[in-house]
Amino acid sequence: MRIPNELTEAMDSLSKNNAWGGPLEMPEDVLAPNDWRLDVILKFRKLSNENELNKQKNAENQIRQYLIDNGITDQYDQAYILRRIGLVQVEILNVTNLGKNDYYNHVGILFRAKKNYGRTGILDAEMILKQMNLNKLLEER
Repeated sequence: MRIPNELTEAMDSLSKNNAWGGPLEMPEDVLAPNDWRLDVILKFRKLSNENELNKQKNAENQIRQYLIDNGITDQYDQAYILRRIGLVQVEILNVTNLGKNDYYNHVGILFRAKKNYGRTGILDAEMILKQMNLNKLLEER
């Protein structure tokens, strides 16, 4: 994401005027509510958060489509593969549209003894999937 010129100007003016607070203070703690710099910073923060959410939704859709394109249409098989690559549970549920109970009863039970929980984020999962042999993962079950 490109940084807008307004944000650069706002940050530069804070640096020039030594208007920064301490290392733990947020811009809203230092600047007046009607300060143009605060307005620019908050707009950029909101846009950044929206872009992050869009990236995550896009990654979910791409993973879902990748699994379908590779012939893995069963939700439990999809959940198993995603769990094997270490995707976090909440993302597995989002991608596969499984409920928690279904996930626990059909997939989670297979991993209970391993005591290692998913740590892979949704944005990394697509790259990992493309490097795996999905059918081999299913055979190991």
